[in-house]
Amino acid sequence: MARQQREAGRLAERARIARDLHDTLAQELSGSRMLLQAADRDWDRRPDIARRQVRAVTEALGEHLAQTRGIIDDLTPPLLARDGLEAALRDLCARTGAAAEAPKITFCAEHEPCSLRTDQAVALLRVTQSVLANACEHARARHVRVTLAYGDEATAAVEVLDDGVGFDTTALRAAGAGRGFGLAAARDRLDAFGGTLRIHSAPGHGTRVRAALRAEDRVPAGTR
Repeated sequence: MARQQREAGRLAERARIARDLHDTLAQELSGSRMLLQAADRDWDRRPDIARRQVRAVTEALGEHLAQTRGIIDDLTPPLLARDGLEAALRDLCARTGAAAEAPKITFCAEHEPCSLRTDQAVALLRVTQSVLANACEHARARHVRVTLAYGDEATAAVEVLDDGVGFDTTALRAAGAGRGFGLAAARDRLDAFGGTLRIHSAPGHGTRVRAALRAEDRVPAGTR
């Protein structure tokens, strides 16, 4: 039984690290690759824009390095640990929207801000990062709105709403399998905290994804 428990713990940890690598390095490197491809297309005709895109990638790579160190240091993003979830989400939206072909991304926070326990905040940030990547790469959206809200019943939620092509939610299982971890990994991440992932979409009508968890045990971000 002890061996089985150790093996289960080892597998759970491997799955956790795999999800974090998917939601951090894989997504960030994909965004940097898109910027470099856009710079390559613009290099001869619009060199100023191309250079600006290369500079954006250079800055992003510095953040990637910091996030890699964050994975090593208990998977906590430096900005989140220092300034909290709202600042980390605002930065994520700004960086994601900086890509040349990215949709317009707006962010807002509703209700009185309150810090979550760090592992909860990391979960919401990583889920948002994964959902935003889907909106940019698959939804063909023109605008994405990200909203952070704290509820009256000790809940925290992030909603990502896009005006893209949408999809048939009954085919979600097959779509998730085709894109690796994706939304299934996001749901697993929230399940670990008793949270929920709600997805509303239809072909031609955009997609709304809401990630929520209970946050009774609220302590300043960056503490354990």
